[in-house]
Amino acid sequence: VSQSRYYLVLFDFLNYWLHRMQHQWEWWWALHAVHHSQRHMTQWTDNRNHLLDDVLQAVIWVFVGQLIGIAPSQFVAVVAVTQLSENFQHANLRVSFGWLGERLYVSPRFHRLHHAIGLGHQSPGQVLGGHNFGVLLPWWDMLFGTVDFDSRVDATGIRDQVEEGRDYGEGFWAQQRLGLKRFFAAFSTTPRA
Repeated sequence: VSQSRYYLVLFDFLNYWLHRMQHQWEWWWALHAVHHSQRHMTQWTDNRNHLLDDVLQAVIWVFVGQLIGIAPSQFVAVVAVTQLSENFQHANLRVSFGWLGERLYVSPRFHRLHHAIGLGHQSPGQVLGGHNFGVLLPWWDMLFGTVDFDSRVDATGIRDQVEEGRDYGEGFWAQQRLGLKRFFAAFSTTPRA
């Protein structure tokens, strides 16, 4: 059991850095934006992703799993615990775990700030960045200076879909198509300022 906890913490650390890269690399944000474009959070929001985004993460997870030698049953357990937690964290709940609990485990309130328009996934001036990247544990955000424990509850979505009316797609196939279009455009344009 202690080894499983070790793997859970290790993969959560990996997830923190993958999540930061999704928000800081323009080409990866082009795919990850499908996830953030949902304006109404639900427990299923975690599963609204671009397929290529999911494949990239899965390949990295499997590679790291093979590298460290995690047993298949433990790998499945880590994935299951992570997925169930993420579904709860994306639920449209204003649930806080209190001062101490918020510092021990990511709550729906903590993660909702990450999805807030112009707050959680953008730095001032509409530059990619943001805060609250932790998937299970807020420790990584605390350690690397990306934490925000504000108790506010803001609308979710992406600033340019509100201010500029950017289309992120209605329906699965439109989201996938537009995500790929943004993905390829990210390689041919200069980064946002």
